Amino acid sequence: MKKAAPYLILVLLFAVAGWYFFTGEPEAVHELPPPQLPPVIPAETKQVEPQIAEVIEQPVPEPEPEFIPEPLPLLSESDPEVRQALSEMVGANPLAVYLVKDHAVSRLVATLDSLTSRQVPAEINPIKPASDKFVVETEGERVVLSPQNFARYDGYIALIKGVDAGTLMVTYQRYSPLFQEAWEENGGEGSFDDRLVDLIDHLLETPDVPGPVYLTKPEAVYLFEEPALEAMSAGQKILIRMGSANAAIVKEKLAELRSELVLE
Repeated sequence: MKKAAPYLILVLLFAVAGWYFFTGEPEAVHELPPPQLPPVIPAETKQVEPQIAEVIEQPVPEPEPEFIPEPLPLLSESDPEVRQALSEMVGANPLAVYLVKDHAVSRLVATLDSLTSRQVPAEINPIKPASDKFVVETEGERVVLSPQNFARYDGYIALIKGVDAGTLMVTYQRYSPLFQEAWEENGGEGSFDDRLVDLIDHLLETPDVPGPVYLTKPEAVYLFEEPALEAMSAGQKILIRMGSANAAIVKEKLAELRSELVLE
């Protein structure tokens, strides 16, 4: 409004000047002969030009074609199409290296659901395990998780960093009914989307453990020496085993995915 004030003042000044010019009594200086006016033509003899309004036809926009998505395959027959969609997103070679070939959607749903439990059964995991050996070091009589162990996850981390969260969510939305079907077949209740958000929140709550992380081996496998770490879920333990820096990358991507899910 302040920027318009000078222009408003000018308009008012011109309006006042115009009103005074047409209504004021000017001071007489000298008289001029009356102006010669053109002869007045009677109204009935005037030629009135017909006013023809120009009509401009506006083009009518064509209706946009209705988008009809392609029908989904059956859950039991979905592997080829799902693998193709993932291959277009991450590349065929990484997919061949890291993804188990059969029952990908059902395996993924079962694995995600089990990440909040104490252990993920190996037979349901859709992701192939890291091929390198688990690396530990010793500090006197104590065993510590070696930083060299974190390199086992380099391929997975590169794959995660290269995936766009928005693109991944578009792919997920396409096959969301299949995930829901697999979720219900796995005994799940309610919405798998809600379960996925709860899972992401659970993983984001994993504390940062920069190290050293001490281990113990009472039997065949290594356990975390600290009871609080050993009591964590399978998903949280995976984040700790891959190292603080790698875990931060995974959490960042999980947060992006959560934002996409909540916006839907």
